[in-house]
Amino acid sequence: MWRLFGLIAPLLILSGAAAAAPATSNVVQTTTQFTPKMLQCDSPDPARAIGGCDAVIGSTATPQIKSIAYSRRGVAYQQRGDYDRAIADLDQAVRIDPKSANALRARGNYYRDQNDFEHALENYNQAIAVNPKDPETFTQRANAYVIHGDFMTAMVDYGQAISLNPKSAMAYASRGEAYRSHSEDDRAIADFDQAIKLEPKLVGAFIGRGLAQENKNDYTRAIADFTQAIKVDPKNVTAYDERASAYEHTGAHDRALADIAQAIKLDPQNPDAHRLQ
Repeated sequence: MWRLFGLIAPLLILSGAAAAAPATSNVVQTTTQFTPKMLQCDSPDPARAIGGCDAVIGSTATPQIKSIAYSRRGVAYQQRGDYDRAIADLDQAVRIDPKSANALRARGNYYRDQNDFEHALENYNQAIAVNPKDPETFTQRANAYVIHGDFMTAMVDYGQAISLNPKSAMAYASRGEAYRSHSEDDRAIADFDQAIKLEPKLVGAFIGRGLAQENKNDYTRAIADFTQAIKVDPKNVTAYDERASAYEHTGAHDRALADIAQAIKLDPQNPDAHRLQ
């Protein structure tokens, strides 16, 4: 279950990172003095994010803003594999603002990614108690349930997330990936369709839909989805690997080899991970 669901790990990572801080507009409404550094703190690049968050944490920003910065820096440290600093920052974010659903959810995501389901669930439950109308927490808790193997409970949480925010592309994409991991490919494709309609640049949704199409032996559509993922994110190694596999199934061996070569070029530290199956 984890291996299948984990194929769209970047989607979960981005979702968790986005959850660590509110939208930039909310930060601007709270304070304008630290907006440039908060923008840097929200950067998807971990090194850049850490630098921006350092500046906010060392400033005279409000405790609530500093809590956001600690959460975001914790996520950045986690992305770099510095887990001790990550959990220290996530703990500090909650310590500063114990009623922050964002901080509790970010810490829940950390524990989920460490396969510590008990602590992940504890943090998600606390976040929902603080804000029972936050669709992102329900989505992330659902992802944790899928990884833990509780598919039916996950579906309830995905449904609640979508009910709270019918325009959440991440909720649809995450549920689609859960359906795919459960071999319900038609339902998965329907959810990925909706996610892409809502967010046409959601790379994980294209990859997930491509994998579901591949499960149905529809390699033409699978290749089209992996190609679209590459157009959106030309450095996405997973998209090249999966397109190579689809090409190989269609007999396009040269194209498959070209994609494997590109995957190795993008990820030279792990050449053995990129092979035709």
